[in-house]
Amino acid sequence: MKNEIKSLTGLRGIVALWVAFFHFSFFRNEFIQDIVGKGYVAVDIFFVLSAFLLTVSYAEKFKELNYKVIEAFYKKRINRIYPVYIISVIFIVLFLEKSTISGFFINATLLQCFFNPDYLLNVVYWSLSTEWVCYLIFPFMLWLILHYKIRSEVLIIASLILRFVLPYLPGNLYIGSEHPMEVGESPRYLDLPYGLVSLLRTVSSYFLGIGVALLPQSKMKKENLIIYIILILFVSMLFVEKGLLFIPLLSAFMIKYLYEGKQNYVKTFLETQPVYFLGNISYSLYIIHYIVKKQDFAVVSNYHLNNLLLISFSLLLSYISYMLIERKLKIFKV
Repeated sequence: MKNEIKSLTGLRGIVALWVAFFHFSFFRNEFIQDIVGKGYVAVDIFFVLSAFLLTVSYAEKFKELNYKVIEAFYKKRINRIYPVYIISVIFIVLFLEKSTISGFFINATLLQCFFNPDYLLNVVYWSLSTEWVCYLIFPFMLWLILHYKIRSEVLIIASLILRFVLPYLPGNLYIGSEHPMEVGESPRYLDLPYGLVSLLRTVSSYFLGIGVALLPQSKMKKENLIIYIILILFVSMLFVEKGLLFIPLLSAFMIKYLYEGKQNYVKTFLETQPVYFLGNISYSLYIIHYIVKKQDFAVVSNYHLNNLLLISFSLLLSYISYMLIERKLKIFKV
């Protein structure tokens, strides 16, 4: 794998900020709301990006199932996601929300996707749970794909088919709890954050990320033009409900061109210092912003200004989290 691709870090930052605005704000302006209100599909971009980067990093290493390589992979994944995560879980349980022992255990072990969503201590934890499960199966998934030479096109088509059928699957495929489910199914197309359906949603995005990562490198002369076309299509799909089906696919190709392609305006923007900084704190922002959101702070009376201040506060806390936890705390030496 190449050294860090700053544009992909920047992309992660934009996506995390999109999720934050989605959770915080509602706009009366239809055009703006059509973009902000589709922020839930940004999570699929996170999944695709993770799968893509893991594939280009481990495609050679996972051609054979080597215990030490797999062990090192798991340790790196734990180091990446667990310190900030478990501290946020403990903070919520101690100061913000009561939890049963079973509820704490389910959250602490990232098993939420198998249980009633009322166990979620933080709404965004569903995606961390499903991605953790995908981390666990990723070495074996990639080995099977490489060993049996499954074509990238098959993975991409399988992903789209799976994503198409997801809204038609039962939304209550999870282990029950002591109390009735309080959250209802979302009326938004492909907003599927609960139970085994959410896990299949993540697996679908992983198929895309792996499939596009394993496609031969493009040698087209006008590759910069392609990324602009992808960006235009991406924005256009936000205004068509069923078009959201293709957002992860378009994201996957954009990621590939950012990873392999030449410099262009999109890449330059994503590599600017503020956007790159946003990318560095994106994981902490993803976790922290909803904790702030749930407290319903009213700093000023103006709705949008209040939300902007709370998002800014979330960014500050995320920077502190990044500097003191993400960069310094490691559970394993790898």
